[in-house]
Amino acid sequence: MLGYPTGSRFASTFLNPTYRLSLTAFDEKMQIISISNQSIHQIQYLTAAAGGVGVIERYLPILLAEVDSLPNNLDAIIVTSDLQGIDPKNQQLLGYLLIEELEKLAEIGKIPALQNTGIILAGDLYAEVNRRGGVVGDVREIWLAFNRRFRWVAGVAGNHDSLGNTQSEIQIFQQNRNIYYLDGEIKKNGELSLAGISGIIGKKGKPFRRPEKEFLRTIRALVKQSPDILILHEGPNDLQGNLVGQESIRRELEKINLTNNLLVICGHSYWKIPMIVLENGIQVIKADSRVIVIQPQK
Repeated sequence: MLGYPTGSRFASTFLNPTYRLSLTAFDEKMQIISISNQSIHQIQYLTAAAGGVGVIERYLPILLAEVDSLPNNLDAIIVTSDLQGIDPKNQQLLGYLLIEELEKLAEIGKIPALQNTGIILAGDLYAEVNRRGGVVGDVREIWLAFNRRFRWVAGVAGNHDSLGNTQSEIQIFQQNRNIYYLDGEIKKNGELSLAGISGIIGKKGKPFRRPEKEFLRTIRALVKQSPDILILHEGPNDLQGNLVGQESIRRELEKINLTNNLLVICGHSYWKIPMIVLENGIQVIKADSRVIVIQPQK
């Protein structure tokens, strides 16, 4: 096993600008070594205020993280979710502005070239600046825009996302080259194995809702196939760290007897820190309202 502290103790260390893990020998890929809470860049955007009354200004931070290695000779993997805002200049969705800002950062050498970088989207890319709750919109064009700039794009849909009005439209979208949209399945991208579950726990009838038992059963089925990365929109909680999420998801993940590293990436609810480690060594990155650029250790 890895020499990790428990989830809550690990969480508290991230209140420092950068925390570096002390790892035992473990010959596996995709192990996060360090992640910073200090941003290299911030993107201004507008979003609906809590309660849906008024508009507020916020900033999307871009953070750097180090991993022991990346597969497929990738220079970086970028993760983000819950880009529920609007570009104040042209009223476009925040996702488009993020692409522009990442291109600028790559041009000046602050992050690797996007052409050899993969991007993971953990859901909720749609927003309306004057509405907060109950908003759903089509995000296929944002996925395609990311796919035009990056080596590939992978991820899940959030409960505010639509990927077409019919199952046929979703299937056509999935056929786009280098797009790995995941909803209860696992896909191989060269040496990288990606699994994902779209949506949240909830009653059937609304888009991207699964009953709790079905959601947990899907996690179990995916983990049995030993993915490198599990992408969820809704993720686990951490009681001791007072981090919101689904307790049942945390309990399910903690049941896993790891035979290889598993990196979980999730969104849906905001944490004051970007990452925790569960008691069994699973690393959980919270991508909600932040962007994390993961690069191999230098």
